Amino acid sequence: MNQYELLAESFLEGHLYIDYDDIDPKLLALDNPYDPDAREAADVSFHWDHAFYNGRYYMYFGVVPVFLLFLPYRFITGMSLTTYHATQIFAALFICGVFSLFYMLGKAFFKRLSLGLYLSLSAAFSFISVWYAVSAPALYCTAITAAICLEIWSFFFFIRAVFVCEKESTSIRYAFFGSLTGALAFGCRPPIALANLFVLPLIAVFLKGRKLTLRLGKQLFLAASPYIMVGALLMLYNYARFDNPFEFGQAYQLTIADQSQYGSFLSRFQPLKTFDSICKFFVSYTPMSDQFPFVTFDGILLNFPILVLPFFGIASEGVRGEIRENRLRHCIMSLFLIPLLIAFTDVLWAPTVLERYHMDVYWLLCLLCFLVTGLYYQNLAIKTAKKFSCILSVWAFLTTCKCIFMFLVPYDYNFTFYYVEALEKIRKIFMLGRGVGLY
Repeated sequence: MNQYELLAESFLEGHLYIDYDDIDPKLLALDNPYDPDAREAADVSFHWDHAFYNGRYYMYFGVVPVFLLFLPYRFITGMSLTTYHATQIFAALFICGVFSLFYMLGKAFFKRLSLGLYLSLSAAFSFISVWYAVSAPALYCTAITAAICLEIWSFFFFIRAVFVCEKESTSIRYAFFGSLTGALAFGCRPPIALANLFVLPLIAVFLKGRKLTLRLGKQLFLAASPYIMVGALLMLYNYARFDNPFEFGQAYQLTIADQSQYGSFLSRFQPLKTFDSICKFFVSYTPMSDQFPFVTFDGILLNFPILVLPFFGIASEGVRGEIRENRLRHCIMSLFLIPLLIAFTDVLWAPTVLERYHMDVYWLLCLLCFLVTGLYYQNLAIKTAKKFSCILSVWAFLTTCKCIFMFLVPYDYNFTFYYVEALEKIRKIFMLGRGVGLY
């Protein structure tokens, strides 16, 4: 059983720790059990990548998925839900959110967008956002997919509340659900939950032209109340485990680095090193492999060059005019800045930045790309728009193909990592069937 499955069982037993009965006395005897060199020197047996505090093991990954999926599944079926299936459920709900959000944006801001281009971009951007989780849907990706799933629906509810709903009372109801899903993302993966900052420009748009009365103030407080309630519950949960309301367990994990010695978040900030790490996050390059499937993991913008489109599209006067007309200026600006903030958090928070951390921002850049592309399309002449739609649809298809090839890279204990023979069969299929066999 995986950590999420075990934590669900722990909750049913009435405690917050994972009840292992094989705690090594040598681990308890160490002055600093978080030092990997000390553990190796003492030949300590321990559970990898768990938080360890006051002689007990805890899960430091976000707890919200336990309440959303693992416990309900346990109650309904009497069986444990595997993390693989949980990740797949969150990924599927995320994809539904992408298609729903993009459809709503198209109806609200660029009605001329063709159905074919909408479907092509929605599919490609869904693949970009979750290909890694589909490839390696284990423990780590459960928290990530849960967070991006909650955030995409949070964006859907908030944008609908501000730009689509006509009645103020209806807007408040949608904003409440936007707050709830956005707040729950903090209990999955906090860096992704920084996307809640997107709410600030939406509030400014909503309040513009409205008189801030006591009644409206109460309604806004009601809409924002999930942030307060969920935040308070998460702090209580952290305090009950680690005697610190702001400690999720990151400092106490048993892994490749001693994060108990990291100090405060900002104390790790070194301007040149951090800037270099953020640049690598977006534009690092690794030469292509001579082994199938040939692709390698690069920075975000080199992995999927289609995500560069907003940087060129924003230069168009027509796009800027559409942004002003639709009151999207600060929303677009925030979609440029929030990925940088999340990348900044990731490079300071983790001992090393892995490919799966790119999932924290892929979906945001995809949303930005869809918005700017749609506004650009809206300004094109009919004949030019058809050509643009055709070219971009082909690019979206090629991007989807790139996702499939990246899916096949043996990495992080994914399918092709375990089943090398399956990768060989797939290679032969791509080689036009030469040497293909079932056995």
